[in-house]
Amino acid sequence: MATEIVFGKHPVMEVLRAGKRRVETIFHVPESAQRLKDVLDFAQKKGIPLKTAGNHQLDRRTQGAVHQGILAVVEPIPLHELDFFIDLVKSKTTTPVVVAMDSIEDPHNFGAVLRSAETLGVAGAIFPKDRSCDINSTVVKSSAGATEHMDFCRVTNISETLRRLRKEGFYAVAAEADGEVSLPDFEPQFPLVVVIGSEGRGVRPLVRKNCDTAVKIPILGKLDSLNVSSASAIIFYEISKRLSR
Repeated sequence: MATEIVFGKHPVMEVLRAGKRRVETIFHVPESAQRLKDVLDFAQKKGIPLKTAGNHQLDRRTQGAVHQGILAVVEPIPLHELDFFIDLVKSKTTTPVVVAMDSIEDPHNFGAVLRSAETLGVAGAIFPKDRSCDINSTVVKSSAGATEHMDFCRVTNISETLRRLRKEGFYAVAAEADGEVSLPDFEPQFPLVVVIGSEGRGVRPLVRKNCDTAVKIPILGKLDSLNVSSASAIIFYEISKRLSR
C-alpha cells in the first residue's frame, strides 16, 4: 500500500483526530517527547506503533522542513470522483461551500488557502491534475492539518468541472481584483463554489467564463492587491456569515 509522510505536531494530531486515513507508524525525537505528550498519548490509545528517531533522520525524511520532532507515515489522503464529491458535500449541510483551486502550484499558498477554508466552514476543495500542487506533506503542514477535515476532488479540467457543478445547482463565483461585485454587496447562493486563482495570474479567462459572477475585495490602502491566502480568507469569512450552523 502506498504511503506518504505528515510532519509537525498539529498536522499529525489532526490526522489522528480525523481518523480518515490509516497511520502506519509515528516517529518522534525522544527529546521532544514531553512537548508532544498529548499527540503520543493519543496515538498510543489508538494502537499506533511509536518509534524513536534522531533529529537528523527526520530532517532527511522531510528534506529539511520544520518537523517539530514528529513524523507520521500515513496512507494518502482520499481523492473522490466528482459525482461522489458533490453528493458528499451536499449531504453534510444545507449550505455547502467548496473551493476550486485554479492552478495554485505553490504548496504553502495551497495549504494556507485550505487552512482558512476549513476554519471558515468550507467543506471541500477541487483542484486540477495538471498545473497544480497536490495534497502533499508541505500542503498538510501549511494547512496545520486542515486537510484532514475536508473532502477533495482532483479533476482533469476546472472549466468543465464548473459547468458540471452549475448543472448540479452550484452557484460559481470567482475571486478577482476587477470583479463586478464588491464583496460586501455579494449575496451568496448555495450550494456555492468559490474559484481561487494563482498568485500573479489569477483566475484563468476560460475558467472565469464558466462562473456566474466575480467578486472583488475593496482596497483602501496604497497597495492594489492581497496575496491569495489573505484574499481567500477574507472571502471565506464573508461567506461564513451566511452559513447554517
